[in-house]
Amino acid sequence: MEIIRGSNISEEIRKGLKEANQEEGICPKLAIILVGGSKEDVTYVRLKERAADSIGGKAQIIQLSADIGKEELLDEIAVLNQDENIDGILLQLPLPERLEPYRDDFLAAIRTDKDVDGFNPINRGKLVGGHPKFTSCAALACLEVIKRYISPVRGKKAILVGDSFDLIIPLAVILLQKGCHVTVIPEYRPQYISGADILVLENGAPGAVKGEYITERTLIIDAGFYWQPEGVCGNVDQESMKDINCCLLPVPGGLGPILIAKLMENLCIAARARGS
Repeated sequence: MEIIRGSNISEEIRKGLKEANQEEGICPKLAIILVGGSKEDVTYVRLKERAADSIGGKAQIIQLSADIGKEELLDEIAVLNQDENIDGILLQLPLPERLEPYRDDFLAAIRTDKDVDGFNPINRGKLVGGHPKFTSCAALACLEVIKRYISPVRGKKAILVGDSFDLIIPLAVILLQKGCHVTVIPEYRPQYISGADILVLENGAPGAVKGEYITERTLIIDAGFYWQPEGVCGNVDQESMKDINCCLLPVPGGLGPILIAKLMENLCIAARARGS
């Protein structure tokens, strides 16, 4: 089994962005809205803040109370929409439970040209037509790995396990547009994953995916993320796959760093479009 180092891919992407920004005199500016904030959310936000610094950009964190009302949060987004010093706006998800029913209202309020997460329903809808302003960074991160390890993509068999709006659905659409044979399974079932050239595993359980179900030469992208007493892990039981001829993007150190690098890539695109 070959382990794919997501941190190496991320560093390569961010280095290229920094060099281009320095050459063009661009300083991309990202606004991150954090409502309440668990320990995990704060960790993710700090990683994004450091990533912005690493490409010669800046991140502004807007920390809001978990008790904020719907209209107040919409007002905060409206202010950032009108701020010409801000190139990209990111609403850290998930939201507090009482605000989750309005999630799409908040995402729809973010201007499509500042929607660097690719979560605005308009951008998500335009993806079906092949012309979104921005695409979900999670889907872009998977595509980055796929294009490095699977060529050509056309005609290959992709099995995607999950149902998320930010990863599985956009990735399925993009792979279909590229001529891939795509199967989407909402929940992990071991009997359904064999024969894949590309296997993306979002929904499952810690270490649930065993080597006995994996086809040789499969590219496996582990998109699960579980906080365990012994540390972070994903869906894949790596020990059971060590003797299989396959490639694995693991957890930790896999998709997460690339996702953040793709967020920075979207931010730079937004900044260039705005002439920042």
